[in-house]
Amino acid sequence: MNPTGLLKTTVLSFLATTSFVAVSGWGTLGVRAQQLVNVNPNVNSQSVSADSSIYGSFNNNGGTVDPNSVKIFVNNQDVTRNSVITGNFFSYRPTQSLRSGTNEVRVQFKNTNTQEFTASWQFQVEQPRAALEITSVTHNASTSALGSGSTFLATINGTPGAKGSVLILDGTTMRRILAQEVSPGVYVATLNLGSGDRFNEGIAIGRLERQGKVVFGAADRAVVLQPGARSTEVTQVQTTPGQTTQTTQPNQTTQPNQTTQPTQVATSTAALQPEFTSHQDGQLVQTQGFTLIGQTQPNANVRVVVSIPSFFGSSNLVDTTVNADNSGNFSVQVPRPLILNAGIRYEVRAIANNNGQTAQTQMTLTQK
Repeated sequence: MNPTGLLKTTVLSFLATTSFVAVSGWGTLGVRAQQLVNVNPNVNSQSVSADSSIYGSFNNNGGTVDPNSVKIFVNNQDVTRNSVITGNFFSYRPTQSLRSGTNEVRVQFKNTNTQEFTASWQFQVEQPRAALEITSVTHNASTSALGSGSTFLATINGTPGAKGSVLILDGTTMRRILAQEVSPGVYVATLNLGSGDRFNEGIAIGRLERQGKVVFGAADRAVVLQPGARSTEVTQVQTTPGQTTQTTQPNQTTQPNQTTQPTQVATSTAALQPEFTSHQDGQLVQTQGFTLIGQTQPNANVRVVVSIPSFFGSSNLVDTTVNADNSGNFSVQVPRPLILNAGIRYEVRAIANNNGQTAQTQMTLTQK
């Protein structure tokens, strides 16, 4: 094999290894020395950031590069005018994000010996990941202790499309409750409390996971679960017309020959008061539209009214009636106002009705 043939083999081997291709004059010593080095992103590199800069240095052992001859192409688009070029190096910072997947850089140039070169290489840009965050964590065990037989309810507001759960910790005990995404970005976790569920000064921590990323957020109020907590529920006995209302105690014996028998319907009046678990009075709304989640008496009817006060009076954004489920949970989707400005106030009312009993709750939210 002649020396020239040996030189060709050596150059091609190097170029194949580094993904560089010389398109003219490659059989001379000058071409072998005229190379790009220290390129970024690296040849065939993976998981490159979409805003990564592209640059490289010229190895001038075979002759000085003519900077006026240098042309830079990214994915076949000429970006030379937006690049910094000298006889020793070039640099290009993308004006917009590089596309996901395979990207290719091609550099064309001449040296002072009028030899022409083209070098190219590829790299992989990682898929963009949407931000994962928790904006709030609330629960219904902050104002008073929940006892055995009650339902603990926690709500996470955050990024949609994740897997959610709620952790309750008090230093000695931890309990994890899976959460369900009831509407985009709103996750609800419920737990029917038993005699073994006790947290005196617990912390409720929301957890969201998506695409291998995990974020946490803590509620700003302690969790108090006490199996022996007294229930404030009372029994309301309704009778048929003309009959006396009375309360029947456990194991009470009906006297013989008693002529008036009341028809009894037991309802939990204390639990009828609606309570919003997704938002608190005075809270800022950070989304365009939001979901109200609350708890009341099981199977109660709840009318939810959301109005926006203005100089000309209030206009209703929502006025709807929903039925609470068997655990007393209810939710209402509040749409984005036609004109959305920071500082808009939402006046929210929830009126619960069950078996002739009525209770309501009000709060005010502000658009951020």
